[in-house]
Amino acid sequence: MNEIEREALGTQEVLLATLARFAQAHPDLPGGYITTSSITPTKAHVLLDTASDVEAWREALHIDTDDVTLSALNQRTKLEFVTRLGRSTVGVYAVFPLATEAVSA
Repeated sequence: MNEIEREALGTQEVLLATLARFAQAHPDLPGGYITTSSITPTKAHVLLDTASDVEAWREALHIDTDDVTLSALNQRTKLEFVTRLGRSTVGVYAVFPLATEAVSA
């Protein structure tokens, strides 16, 4: 088995600094579960709680509505977009029950 080459924490410095600056510029945005990886040190994933949280991030990042995708994911709905933030890439998404399941619950 080949071991995956992992980079040092310093390779994530640009991404982490970019996210920190974004948080300082938009302190009232909904918080999310943010993950990064040493395998892809310039990419972050932001999992949000609701579709309206994704909308708030979309507006803050000036993303066109045409760049947001809605897809089915294991009996759920996934709303997402990917964008550049400085020299980094950020994927923002939320996963929630299908509308019919939410109504019947």
